[in-house]
Amino acid sequence: MTKAAALATAREDLELLPDPDHNLSVEEVKLLWSFLHGDIMIGGIRQRLREHWGLCPRHSWGHAVVEIELWQAGAGLRAGHQPFEIGILYEDLLETMIRKLSDSRPRSRMSVLTPRGICPICRDLRGPAIPGIGGGGYAGSDSAALTIEANEMIHMRQWVAETRTLWHACPSCASTRDDVDAVLCRRHILQRGSLTDEDARSLVVKLSDTRELLVPLVESMTQTGRPSTGLADASWIHALGWFHGWTFPLALAQCGAESPL
Repeated sequence: MTKAAALATAREDLELLPDPDHNLSVEEVKLLWSFLHGDIMIGGIRQRLREHWGLCPRHSWGHAVVEIELWQAGAGLRAGHQPFEIGILYEDLLETMIRKLSDSRPRSRMSVLTPRGICPICRDLRGPAIPGIGGGGYAGSDSAALTIEANEMIHMRQWVAETRTLWHACPSCASTRDDVDAVLCRRHILQRGSLTDEDARSLVVKLSDTRELLVPLVESMTQTGRPSTGLADASWIHALGWFHGWTFPLALAQCGAESPL
């Protein structure tokens, strides 16, 4: 294994957190920015994302950070800095998960929840550097400058601050049992190793509720969509939190509370 591949392998297991030790690297931002500009729409990639349940936890939250921080133009009241592609992707992943869980039996549920394959970003990080690319990024963009901007997480902090009171974070991620509307995230269900019929039915209802809120959120980011509600604004965080764990938004909320914008 090359040194670059070894570093990439070590990094993919590192949670994304709002501090310099966990920041997105230039190479990660370069790949995620390119991913946002086209790779995500490739049929084969979308199928692999369904099989893997999105990217890995680090790069799923990194995907959201890069889109929200760097995408400066768009439809809707915010006109950019919003999770448009994230919303489309997770509406699709939720629909797939809801269908599979609804059709599953107790013995197959852990298999349904288990990702298949490898995160496309991790795969590309492990691979050899592309000759001639150097330090440049997608369409000649300055990846180093974009990385600094992404890691400031200014707009991500705003989304977290505006929606924090509407979250129902996984009780194991949040280390609390006080929220009766919260459900275990996919990662902690897998750690527990079982999902009863009753729990599966309840989970399908919760995931369906999240998906139903994602639809108007995505529509609000188009020319003809109505402004979204607070619950819709929180839905994409619920979607990522359930699939990939709540460590990142919980840490960002705590960081924001200590150092408000």
